[in-house]
Amino acid sequence: MHMTNDHNNNLSFDLSPPKLAKVLSNNYELRSILNRCYNRRLTSNLIFDAGKLVSQQLVYELFYLVINMEVDGNDSFEEKYLLVAKADNVKHISSLLKAVNFKDVGVCFATEHGLKIVVEDSKCVQANTFIGSEIFQEYHLNDDTVAFRVDLNTLIECLTIFDGCSTNPSSTTALKLTYKEYGSPVKLLLEEGGIITDCSLRTMEVFDILDFSIPAESTTSKIILRSSDFKDILSDIDSTSDYVEFTFSEEPQFFKILTSGVAGKCSVEIPSKSEIMEQFLCNTSITVKYKYKQIKPFLKCMNISQKTLIRTNEEGLLCCQFMVQVDSHTCYLEYFCTPIVDED
Repeated sequence: MHMTNDHNNNLSFDLSPPKLAKVLSNNYELRSILNRCYNRRLTSNLIFDAGKLVSQQLVYELFYLVINMEVDGNDSFEEKYLLVAKADNVKHISSLLKAVNFKDVGVCFATEHGLKIVVEDSKCVQANTFIGSEIFQEYHLNDDTVAFRVDLNTLIECLTIFDGCSTNPSSTTALKLTYKEYGSPVKLLLEEGGIITDCSLRTMEVFDILDFSIPAESTTSKIILRSSDFKDILSDIDSTSDYVEFTFSEEPQFFKILTSGVAGKCSVEIPSKSEIMEQFLCNTSITVKYKYKQIKPFLKCMNISQKTLIRTNEEGLLCCQFMVQVDSHTCYLEYFCTPIVDED
């Protein structure tokens, strides 16, 4: 594309069909604008079909708008936004978000390493999902850290808007996410099979969240199990139980799960040498109770993860990390849960 600016501020463009098609193939914003113009019948001369356009005057006007947004002051498009992220397949991202969607609102932190979404419930449970920058085909951040709150239900609904629409099982949805400045909405541009939709999500101010962590030196117990096996065990728990009791035994070495509900007490003991146990470390025997409703969301994580790492400290704070394979990369889901404190 060639642009000149004469003394009358009139713009002229070199927009031959091949060049225009190439620009369109790499520019979701422009395609979205053109598609919306066509759908709303703003002009009868506009034809949007595989990158071929008629009505040069409208094309000039649209390019003028896009160029003003993207080339003003010789700044790139990414430099005008705090956060820009592009992904060829949004399915992995939506799956990770669904796994921590036990509350309506989440806090998004963007750093040079990627996105971290944090969800809390009553300061007792905290879930984190880590989506590394390597998961995105493009990832640009113009600040050390960017943070905002967003409605997770709406975000997931937008990301899955094309689910079930395509007859091709191998089709994928591409995503472009932009966040311009603090207080501005998060913009999502999604495309699948030539169909484009754009969404704008209101963001909210970030409040303080708890800094849950279990440093290595404070870890008293650590086990690694296959997620599929651990899911089977938790799925058999009596849903009428008010609590789940975890026991980590130093000698003999085992991990035990105990519940008590309408059907009575039920326990499952997993020896350290069990085939489903990949690692078992226990420095001090400990038995801790947790609310069943706070443990239940773990099942969503196990549906998409391969391994589950469980750690505790002396106070009984529980940390469960779920390792999720995304193509050749590994993403992590993390849950922290505080124990039930006995009244006596």
